[in-house]
Amino acid sequence: MHFGVGLPHFRQAASAEAIVTVAQRAEALGFDSVWVTDHIVIPHSAIPRFGETFFELFATLAYVAGKTRRIRLGTSVIILPYRNPLFMAKALATIDVLSGGRLIVGAAVGWLAEEFEALGIPFKERGARSNEALKIMKLLWTEAEPRFEGRFFKFAGIKAEPKPLQKPHPPIWIGGSSTAALKRAAEFAEAWHPTHRPIEEIAAGAMQFKALAKAQGRDPNTLQVIVRAPLRVVANGDAPEPRPLLVGTPEQIVEGIAKYKEAGVTGFMFDTFYGNPAVNNQDLPGVLATLEAFAQKVQPRL
Repeated sequence: MHFGVGLPHFRQAASAEAIVTVAQRAEALGFDSVWVTDHIVIPHSAIPRFGETFFELFATLAYVAGKTRRIRLGTSVIILPYRNPLFMAKALATIDVLSGGRLIVGAAVGWLAEEFEALGIPFKERGARSNEALKIMKLLWTEAEPRFEGRFFKFAGIKAEPKPLQKPHPPIWIGGSSTAALKRAAEFAEAWHPTHRPIEEIAAGAMQFKALAKAQGRDPNTLQVIVRAPLRVVANGDAPEPRPLLVGTPEQIVEGIAKYKEAGVTGFMFDTFYGNPAVNNQDLPGVLATLEAFAQKVQPRL
């Protein structure tokens, strides 16, 4: 089972020191991956959720690549319509090469309409723009002479180097829980990557994702379901109510992971300081304590 950790590059703990400390501690403890999230500007309405400081995704991931050696590096999730896909393909390929082939590309269409407005990107076009971006990035990662003619982008007669170190390209995980997101995952991705969803919804979505992929001629057994969920290891009686499945004692977390596994989940990206009232107030020492407790008291039981 894959276990990843979100990096504190936003909210209350965000700092260069915190980002590196968590990344290096996660690597030392044997976690599989560390992750960055994507917002370019924070509308006032979203400040309570994300905070005012939000380190940029590409710069943060490149910084962490130079501070680590083994652990995989992921985007959970890059918002595809926010940037030109030719730039995204180049930036992501560069990170994959410079990190020694450690990149995972989590991607989605986005949801924060006020941010789209601030960036001058039509909110209603986000799905179509995202599909086009995924096609373009795969072309630039795999073709020596990429060419494309679509609704939003058109190019030919160009070179796009370096190619990613991973072949044919870094794994793609698609976020979102709508039918359109599941169809996008079935067409483009190696994994469906839902965020903070009820386990019943995840179970249904996992079945639909694999059925859609099978209908396209893909082998469902090669696909993954990687859930983004809050994690906090607490002492007996200290877990808040209602208690998320992965917030509680080591025993409760082991039971929660078993329930996710029954729902078709093959891995996790853990939020230790964001996404649920049970973890939102965690500072850097609290984040590190949870990572150490998980590695020492939970993972050996799995």
